[in-house]
Amino acid sequence: MSNRHFAHAALLLNAAIWGAALPLVKPALAEVTPFQYLFYRYLLAVIFSLPVIIYLIHRYRPRLKTLLTIVLMETLGVGLALSLLYFGLSHTSSLQASFLALTSPVFIVVGGILFLREKEERHEAVGLILAIIGALILTLSPILSGESVQLKLSSLSGNILVFGHNLCWAAYVILAKKYYRSVPKLLIGFVSPLVGLIFFFILTLATLPHSPNLDLLGSFILPLSIGPVFWAALYMGLLGSIVAVPAYIYGNNAIEASEASLFAYLQPLITIPLATLWLHEQLTPMMITALVLTTLGVIIAEKRTKKVPH
Repeated sequence: MSNRHFAHAALLLNAAIWGAALPLVKPALAEVTPFQYLFYRYLLAVIFSLPVIIYLIHRYRPRLKTLLTIVLMETLGVGLALSLLYFGLSHTSSLQASFLALTSPVFIVVGGILFLREKEERHEAVGLILAIIGALILTLSPILSGESVQLKLSSLSGNILVFGHNLCWAAYVILAKKYYRSVPKLLIGFVSPLVGLIFFFILTLATLPHSPNLDLLGSFILPLSIGPVFWAALYMGLLGSIVAVPAYIYGNNAIEASEASLFAYLQPLITIPLATLWLHEQLTPMMITALVLTTLGVIIAEKRTKKVPH
């Protein structure tokens, strides 16, 4: 098996794991806040990966400046971006959140053109227009639904938050091209959960609803015993972080970025059956139209991205 085949297998594994993420996490957000869920996720991720974290720090012996760079970058890419994504998920359906999250490459391409001096071609412009139309249809679709005004506003606010996640993620990817050039990618992948744990511990502590019958430790830990919360945190802590992130990093390093990015569009093959059969969410014609436009647009835009020679 060649390195390219291993890369394809790693990216397929990543797409399968992340494709199931939002439908599996959605029930947990009915029990706890997004900050609590994310704290539990990264608590379990750090527990399982701590020996690897210690080994990688010992192996690479990163300078303090490198560690500070990782902390700042992962605060943006993990802390802020995931806060927006999961608060959005708590207000909208897992289908809409998943489909909207797939539009993030649109903003990465636009950011590359604006800030990295990447050249825009005619095919890119066509792709971006299609993708943006699809993203707008997805974001505004609650307004055209037959739900109550309250549900419409809730879904719309959720979609806008996921849209904000895309902007944060695009900023993270663009900054990573500058600040992560010489930083070992595996070191980033395993230090990132530690940053997430500290970030969401602080936010959970600041926002935790206090129970008069529980001490602080009990208020922190007891919700983890709730079935949907525990299984969602375990799934994303173990598979979503420890398995999927290194697989994503390996796949992206082994093949061209434009080819690697296409594997993300396999995620709906997992998301749609889970959301419709398990959560009983409806896949509407508007969602299908928006997904097709967005996916087609991003594929066209990314395959045509070229950098201006320095």
